[in-house]
Amino acid sequence: MAYQRKTRDRWDIETNYGYGWEVENSEYTRADAKRSLREYRENLEAYGKCAVRMTKHRERLEVSA
Repeated sequence: MAYQRKTRDRWDIETNYGYGWEVENSEYTRADAKRSLREYRENLEAYGKCAVRMTKHRERLEVSA
């Protein structure tokens, strides 16, 4: 019997406009998250100072009996 993960990785793209961190987007693959992070950084450069970061979280999967 092969091992099955009980969690799934999720990467959140968060922005801080000066009022705290807010989740703008979530991706389930790291490659998509990096692409999305790059797009947010490029698009928000026009607005001046705005911090953008990528954070990793784990979601519990449904247990199938």
